[in-house]
Amino acid sequence: MNVINSQKKHVFFRRVSTAGQDIITQEAADLPFREKLPHNGILIIDEIATSANKKSISERPEMQRLTSLIKENKVHSIYAFDRSRLFRDFYEGMEFNDLRAKYNVQVIYTSVGNGNMPASDDVFVEGLLSMFSDIEGKNIARRSREARLRYPAKKFGYQKQKETKRFLHDTAKQESVQQYFTALREISSLDDLYKVVKEYRKKFKKTDEQLISMATDPFYAGYDLEKGTNKLHHVTPYISIEEFLQIQRSKGDFFKAFLERKKSLKGQNVYSPYCAYCRKPLNYKIEEETNSAYYSCSRKQHSKITVSFSELTQIIRHVLDQIIQNFDKGNLITHSIHFYRAIKKLLEAELNRIDQSLNGIIEELVLESDDYSSTWKDDPRYKRKQLLKQEYQNCLEQIKENQNALQQNKSVIKVIEGALINQANINPLMLYDMLINGVWIYVDNIQVDVFFFDYLQEMEKEIIYEGEETA
Repeated sequence: MNVINSQKKHVFFRRVSTAGQDIITQEAADLPFREKLPHNGILIIDEIATSANKKSISERPEMQRLTSLIKENKVHSIYAFDRSRLFRDFYEGMEFNDLRAKYNVQVIYTSVGNGNMPASDDVFVEGLLSMFSDIEGKNIARRSREARLRYPAKKFGYQKQKETKRFLHDTAKQESVQQYFTALREISSLDDLYKVVKEYRKKFKKTDEQLISMATDPFYAGYDLEKGTNKLHHVTPYISIEEFLQIQRSKGDFFKAFLERKKSLKGQNVYSPYCAYCRKPLNYKIEEETNSAYYSCSRKQHSKITVSFSELTQIIRHVLDQIIQNFDKGNLITHSIHFYRAIKKLLEAELNRIDQSLNGIIEELVLESDDYSSTWKDDPRYKRKQLLKQEYQNCLEQIKENQNALQQNKSVIKVIEGALINQANINPLMLYDMLINGVWIYVDNIQVDVFFFDYLQEMEKEIIYEGEETA
């Protein structure tokens, strides 16, 4: 690959969705174009095993590289096999075309003549073609998904015969998979499901989500239920379709609750506490059975550090409450008056400037204009006058707004206090990010590093936490 220099490059962009796909066809299609260009003016970007259906441009490093080069004004032309090599999504296609048009970058599709249309500067035409590419991409993704449902590359508990494409039971896993589905039929509560998942998580070496996916996959019954009821004759089932459907009807709510609880527990990992001894971030752990979570550090250099999520949340909320209680209202009022006067002075100066400009434009319109027909409103000076009048009115409104704010200063402070208290209750994470610099966990205490600011009075340096109460 050539080193990029100050000269604008002719970029040859190729992409294949999977590692097994062949890029030779794209290379052959752009060869006639490369042969006409100097070697040092060419840059080749190969994007391997990257699906434009599954990943956005922001998730594709090579495409990000291409857009960065365009923005740096280092690209003369882009050569691609067709539109789908660059993008699949309609909106991304339109954004990309806007970008390359802005920097005057030409796009050449090397497969033109095989049913593909060349790049166009017509926004409407490119929009339609991008839309078709988007639809085609979604159809490919849908067909690929349907194929994977019926003929997956591999399936836990099965051995796939390459010659016949039949899926037979894996003798090493057959008994344990049958036992798993038997255990699922016998659960009668969410706690029972947790016990089953915990047992088979170790046996199958699968995640909880993968185990639930197995429990809801009709493939194990030898059926595809994506569109209707289609029997898969090439699959040896582990359970009958009647048993599978009965499990979905009677246990489906447990599966859903299980996944929602785990998602909720994972989602509440909003803090970033550190071990006070090794100075490393604590690990976040969840316990689905008890619907709880905790942070811990088990490094051998020190004693084990553990703090529950609920305990840490209570401590952080108490610290936030202390910050709010020590909020210096008087200092804020003094500063607000000072800033009001400074802002008013600037606005009055702006009003004076606008007023002088208006007077000058009016004099020009009255004294210099010879045409008083209906076209005088098209005079650029008249349009400028209207804009200045709007600016003048905006300045007056800003002065009035600041006057009202100053007159109601005490009410504003109450609103600020109320907003802080409200955010501490409904969105403590926002205040946590704003007001807390770090949290350090010791064996017997927790250190909270607070950002101190002008409106924060002296607050206690030590808070004693005892169980469910903080003193």
